[in-house]
Amino acid sequence: MPDETLYFEDWQATYGSPYLIDDETAAGEATVVEDGPFARNPAPSSERSCAFVDGVRRGEGTLYRRARDGAMVRGVAGAHACGAVICVPGGPACFGDVQTRRLVIFGAGDHHELPAVDGYSWHAASIASTDPDAPLAELQTRMRGAEGRLAERLAADGHLTVTDGPLNFVLSRDLPIVGYIKTHHRALLVPAQHSLVPGLLCGQRTPLFALGRDRYSAYTRISDGGPLASPWHGIVRLELAQSFGLAAAARLADEVTAMLPRFAGIAHRDPRAPQNLQPIGALERHLRRYLGPSRLATRAVRLAIAQSRSRSAT
Repeated sequence: MPDETLYFEDWQATYGSPYLIDDETAAGEATVVEDGPFARNPAPSSERSCAFVDGVRRGEGTLYRRARDGAMVRGVAGAHACGAVICVPGGPACFGDVQTRRLVIFGAGDHHELPAVDGYSWHAASIASTDPDAPLAELQTRMRGAEGRLAERLAADGHLTVTDGPLNFVLSRDLPIVGYIKTHHRALLVPAQHSLVPGLLCGQRTPLFALGRDRYSAYTRISDGGPLASPWHGIVRLELAQSFGLAAAARLADEVTAMLPRFAGIAHRDPRAPQNLQPIGALERHLRRYLGPSRLATRAVRLAIAQSRSRSAT
């Protein structure tokens, strides 16, 4: 007989694994708050416009600066961009406005501006941490903050908004914004419930469970796999604000669960299919074009450093 425990994942190995849980027996902390069956079948609701929000960031130069006391301070020059795909019922999907920003970020509380070069300019920022990875992490944080603010504006305009990632950077808890999480790092439910998640069919979701004091969450499957697919193929996690109340959050979870399968990524087009949604994949490619050629951006950083040193020497 074939080995029924051996599976193949369409998500390409170069991106790691979407399922990183290494102890399925660990007791999760989340509490299921909806009564009824574990696998739910939301009925398709009347369609409304939706927006998919994501961002990209790129480190374009690793920087060092010798502090007055002789200590080495680390920094990064980089850029981030965020935008959205707007989908209107009966109409074509379209890209929304794109926001970009270039920054030079130093750790250890060091603040240093770079001169503008060849049309490139950088906003200077500083963080207290001396961790070597902290400046790049700050660039990521600023990108996520820009995504959160854009998601809030789109939701306030009436769009059902799905943001790629958890709701950590969405400040408003009163707007229809849903966090979309592709990668699973730890078991959130108790083992008996966690083991039921792979049994979801495409378009089904689990009951809502509470995450802390401000969010509900649910697992849903957005695509069925073939006979070799892993048990968690196509399963993603949603996050919703608790401030809507349980009944309204459940209706929003139903609406998103019924909507997502038609946007699931396609394996021959996206190495992170099906979890990386088609609008998100297209948006990522679109945003990278706004960052411009990497080699030219790095060249501009190098020239700016050279000019900065030349000015300091005079």
